[in-house]
Amino acid sequence: MKSPDRLVEIRVQVEPGARGLRADVYLARHLGRISRSRILQMFKAGRILLGARPLRPAHRLCGGEELTLFKPAPEERELPPVEVIFQDETLVVVNKPGDLTVHPTANAVHRTLTAFLKTLEGGPYTPAHRLDRETSGLVACARTGAPSAGLKEQFASRKTKKAYLAIVHGNMNERLEVRMPLAFDAASPIRIKMAACAHGAPAHSSFVPLIAGGKATLVAGIPHTGRQHQLRAHLEWAGFPLVGDKIYGVPPECFLTFIETGWTEELATRLLFERHMLHAAFLSFFHPVSGEELTFAAPPPDDFDKACAHFGIRIPGEDWTGWIRAACRDAFGPDDA
Repeated sequence: MKSPDRLVEIRVQVEPGARGLRADVYLARHLGRISRSRILQMFKAGRILLGARPLRPAHRLCGGEELTLFKPAPEERELPPVEVIFQDETLVVVNKPGDLTVHPTANAVHRTLTAFLKTLEGGPYTPAHRLDRETSGLVACARTGAPSAGLKEQFASRKTKKAYLAIVHGNMNERLEVRMPLAFDAASPIRIKMAACAHGAPAHSSFVPLIAGGKATLVAGIPHTGRQHQLRAHLEWAGFPLVGDKIYGVPPECFLTFIETGWTEELATRLLFERHMLHAAFLSFFHPVSGEELTFAAPPPDDFDKACAHFGIRIPGEDWTGWIRAACRDAFGPDDA
């Protein structure tokens, strides 16, 4: 089957543990941002294939096979402005806006950070780490080849320092050290949701209150491990869910409604803000070629400022960048050095 221009091809490698599952059930779990009804429409149109053969929804998987999906190309807005904080011949550091994916997905093919990086001279540059789509802030990218491999190794081996600004519900009045393993939440209908549980992968986060507001607190979040949704899941477990989060600290219907219908007035009433209020504000690592230690701080976007104002959180002075550097350096404890 040949894919027309209006369709996007998606390849899904089925895990061995999926043996015996119905194809529709597996894909509904695996493709977290494509609704079950849209998946069934793709089955009906013959756009889900095993080899060259269209699959039925009730087909039982063997585990290990590769499925090919042809999904209608999403209607994408233009790339938003992306601020380049630093650039040389081997390294780019950007301040990613919220609502921008890092890599292409089923719902974002051209409106991605990797697409933006292709517009820069001197590349190709590749992101060395990920941020969730709705998380704004610093992303380090290196030239493809040895610089990219070296920078990715720094992030994988936790040789970098990262700190996030987060607006959380509730009054956090002391530093929290959360050491709770994380695993996929088997009880949730949201496939990508993580949960604290004894059998999960080890995960450690620190949260430091910075400024109190009305019914919310601005905190610095420091991930010591790199699990999916780590800060968000740990904040929910600690009783301080992230403001604007559609998955953590709210009923699953919030996220399921959003992927089915998009942003609605009902969701605005419940969540207040169209994205979760998490910003990667501080980043320190070694230049992948020169070895020089580099430190960056990035002010959050306007929607984060508005969320702070909504809760009466007032940043002292007007220098966001200087304040971030001081606040995040103070947030790192002796064990973070």
